[in-house]
Amino acid sequence: MIINRSTQYILQAMMHLVAHPSASPVLARELAEKLSLPLPYLAKLLQAPCRAGWMSSARGRGGGFSLNPGAEQRTLLEVLMLINGEPGSRECLLGFKECDDATACVLHCQWKPIKQEILGHFGHCTLAELAAHPELPGWLTQPPRTRRARRAAS
Repeated sequence: MIINRSTQYILQAMMHLVAHPSASPVLARELAEKLSLPLPYLAKLLQAPCRAGWMSSARGRGGGFSLNPGAEQRTLLEVLMLINGEPGSRECLLGFKECDDATACVLHCQWKPIKQEILGHFGHCTLAELAAHPELPGWLTQPPRTRRARRAAS
């Protein structure tokens, strides 16, 4: 499929950071808790946007993840390509390993133009535009608790 679980998790984390800019880095643990994602997997996945220069990470006290300037202008297609590489023409709606014009599944002729339209839309939609959408999901609309508020609640 076009968006796999890895892409979904990175997209959720980056969208959260775009929607809630912070002066200090956000711990991977905090992102995982807020987004209900598995911490070890998320921490590993966040290395890719860091290597690409979209995010920064720091270890130790005061460490965590933060978006680099301009990262909010990355498109959904760029996020998809960061994780999966170039979107292939062989991705099958039915899940077959090989599905292209020569070895088409029964839905290939219907899926191919839809997929091209979706990828075209992804290439024009930035994270900032998505974060500004008036009908955001709940996990993006609620601001994260600050570290001070978490310590006071403990």
